[in-house]
Amino acid sequence: MALVSGEKKKEIFVFDYDGTLTYDEGEIPESTQKVLKNLKQDSNPILGIVSGRELSFLMQVNNLLSGIFSFLVAENGAITFFTDQDEVIIKGRQWSEKARIVFSKADFHIRFAEVIGSAKRQENEKIVGLLRSTLFEAKVVPNRDSIMVCPPNVDKGVGVAGAVSHFGSTKDIRLTCFGDGENDLALFGPADISVAVSNAVEELKRIADFVTQKPGGYGVEEFLQNFILKKIPS
Repeated sequence: MALVSGEKKKEIFVFDYDGTLTYDEGEIPESTQKVLKNLKQDSNPILGIVSGRELSFLMQVNNLLSGIFSFLVAENGAITFFTDQDEVIIKGRQWSEKARIVFSKADFHIRFAEVIGSAKRQENEKIVGLLRSTLFEAKVVPNRDSIMVCPPNVDKGVGVAGAVSHFGSTKDIRLTCFGDGENDLALFGPADISVAVSNAVEELKRIADFVTQKPGGYGVEEFLQNFILKKIPS
């Protein structure tokens, strides 16, 4: 892991949304928005968002920030949208159809988006028990106060790695990933540089290359201003 090297590489920055770009109010602070726009204008890196949220929501976020994100990875890696080609890639659609049938008679509430399901974290044991009894294959991913049920081959790391390959060979790319939750453990897998904001779960902080002093979007600002923007020639 190195922030500066002799080789000129294509810079890609990927940000989790909830708890990483946002803080407190659930929105990206105006100061964070400004720093992200400055980053895009000053050095024109490739920017992406990855989240458990649905694609329609992430598209609204991108519109709010004047379309600075080149790709959006939604539903914990199941859906990828490339803004330059208006292209959507969906993984696990057939799995999702079967999952809805499996969970249709569950005695707890689980909500399915286009692909993945989500429930309250307290339902974890029931979810695991149902999957065992039906022999249905799924990846159960904790995320703060919720549980996501995903296709076996889907997580944030897989989704981001696939999106990044759209922009060239990994040997020519330096990938920096920012996160805060348990589902960001997988996100840090393909990262060359991993950044956990100060409000991140301890498991993520332990494996991160950097842990910011500030939380959420303010921590993202902190890292970008200290290590990226100050190194860009004026």
